[in-house]
Amino acid sequence: MEKHVAAVKKEFRTDVTLNRVTKFARTAPPKLPSAARQYLLDKLPIIQWIPRYSPSWLLQDFMAGLTIGVLLIPQGLAYAKIATIPIENGLYSCWVPAAVMVFMGTSKDLSTGPTSILGLLTAEIISDLKNEYSPVDISSAVAMMVGIWSLLIGLLGLGFLLDYVSIPVLTGFISATAFVIGMGQVASLVGLNGGPDGAFNQLGDALKRLPQWDGPTCGIGFGTVVILLILEKIGKKWGHKHFAIKYMASSRAIIAVVIFTLISYLVNKDRDEYLWGVSEVDTHGIQHPKAPGAVLLSKVVGRSIAPLVACTLEHQAVGKAFARRNHYTIDQTQEFNYLGVTNIVNSFFGAMPVGGAISRTAVNSECHVKSPLNGVVTAGFIILTLYVFSPALYWLPKSTLAAIIIMAVIHLFGPLSLIWRYWRISLADFIACMVSFWVTIFVSAEIGIGAAAGWSVAWTLLRSAFATPSIHLNTTINPSSNSNSNSNNEQPDFPPLQLFPTVTTTTLTQQITENVGGPSIPEDTVIVRFADSLFFPNANRNKVATLEAIQLAYPSVQNPHYSADAERLWSVAAERRLERLRVQRNIVMRQMPLAVVVWDFGMVPFVDATGITALAELKDDIRRQLGFGVQVRVVGMTERVRARFARAGWKLADVDGLMDDAADVVYPSLERAIWDERDRDSLKGVTTEKA
Repeated sequence: MEKHVAAVKKEFRTDVTLNRVTKFARTAPPKLPSAARQYLLDKLPIIQWIPRYSPSWLLQDFMAGLTIGVLLIPQGLAYAKIATIPIENGLYSCWVPAAVMVFMGTSKDLSTGPTSILGLLTAEIISDLKNEYSPVDISSAVAMMVGIWSLLIGLLGLGFLLDYVSIPVLTGFISATAFVIGMGQVASLVGLNGGPDGAFNQLGDALKRLPQWDGPTCGIGFGTVVILLILEKIGKKWGHKHFAIKYMASSRAIIAVVIFTLISYLVNKDRDEYLWGVSEVDTHGIQHPKAPGAVLLSKVVGRSIAPLVACTLEHQAVGKAFARRNHYTIDQTQEFNYLGVTNIVNSFFGAMPVGGAISRTAVNSECHVKSPLNGVVTAGFIILTLYVFSPALYWLPKSTLAAIIIMAVIHLFGPLSLIWRYWRISLADFIACMVSFWVTIFVSAEIGIGAAAGWSVAWTLLRSAFATPSIHLNTTINPSSNSNSNSNNEQPDFPPLQLFPTVTTTTLTQQITENVGGPSIPEDTVIVRFADSLFFPNANRNKVATLEAIQLAYPSVQNPHYSADAERLWSVAAERRLERLRVQRNIVMRQMPLAVVVWDFGMVPFVDATGITALAELKDDIRRQLGFGVQVRVVGMTERVRARFARAGWKLADVDGLMDDAADVVYPSLERAIWDERDRDSLKGVTTEKA
């Protein structure tokens, strides 16, 4: 009996899972107060950045906020028109995102509001339910469900699910929605009423009814297009020379609205029948809050997935891109929380779903915005417009809005060179892009992105299922075989028997190696061992984990072009997070700056377009944050993977071959990649951005 009792005690004492649970129960309670405090700080980033705010930033934040407020007027109206809701509801959708951003946003550049893609996705849902509910009620319900889904993703840490939508899928989807939106505005541009559904049908119908085009409406519509094009060209040619020209070019949409609204008022004010269609905007301030009905919410709960995916992917991509450009980091989880709260609150005011927009974000960045405080000015200007300026918008021509929409979505299409790049890199990526594009055009946007994502996942499973080993072995010629023998009985030049499995591991993370059990590693060198294929489900996670691990060990390099006060970082949340992780993991910061990063591709049998894009961003991030002199060296890359890099335009050069200054160097062994002194001396002195 005692023997059995001892065996049971030993079983419990050595049980790994039980020991983990016991350790967590013992160590978690003391950490709870500090963890709860940090959790609340992360959910309200303003608490961390407002103490660092410099009064000298007020003017630039005011100008940036005012500029975005002005831009939101034509865009809000235009994208509400795409969503097939009253266009004044586009303005109702604009003030809450800017106000909430001040308290919950982690990006100073990101401008959140209505977008063309969300307008199209909302319109598809409205089209199916408009016989049961009003368009405004449907769009509000969609906004609430997008907010609820986004908040759940943020709180539960499920953002990785969006990684299954690859970059080629997103490219095809955005290009198709741009085409569908543009074709949907042709009738309004030329003064036609009615028309069929479907982008190609709408284009064909407009051309078939060419004699019915309305002259005055065409004059207003194409006149708007001409002015937008002229102002855009002026901005590209002379905008870098003078801020006023750049500002005028960035505000070209509102300039066109002012010009043609004034013309419309002067021409139509005394007419009983207007010469062209006018928008008849009718606002009476902010709407009284009204919650969407539970039954309607249940009907859009599934349909809101497509707007959620489009909203969050664009928002996160734009936020990360401009954070990298302006030398700070966004909290992706917190941005999900921000989108969730914003869309939920917005849904009470008759709004459509909202997300980040690249055009407005670019303008915000060009205005040298300093902090999210610019959102106060943006929200205030939109509210002022709703109460004071909106009567003037009554006379806004419908064809002007259509022209603004068409000119906005043109820039979302393609480019064709990118689609050709997918063809060269990977047939599977090209097919995913094409499935997304054509299904979106001929069926619907939500089915298009779903079908393409499904194809990508199915292809990944098939590729894994049919993975085969590469077999190398010595062979002996059979003397009795005449067909395969040679007179000298020579054996083919094969290495000894080795089996190299195509897929060696299923781990989706990589190791930042300090001791690989082989050659020693100098302090200024890091080895990154990727542990599996680099493709769309794990590419972003590999990039983020690698950069974070390097930043924990090596000091960041400050850009010498920034002065200590005027251009100091508006937020130090990312740096403080790294400090907490160093303490938790007992990591000591290296004193020597990083000089060499070795990428070990020994366990990478496959890479796709998303993986190559992620590696390009990783390389850029390493050099931006740890020194532009950091050299990336490559080892263990198979010919197949290297060929994909070559087709993507990534320059690689063998260490023993002809060298190209712009190429990353490929080494035959890990030891040589670590210790090769090529340019090492020059690298140590180059740790800041090149002038």
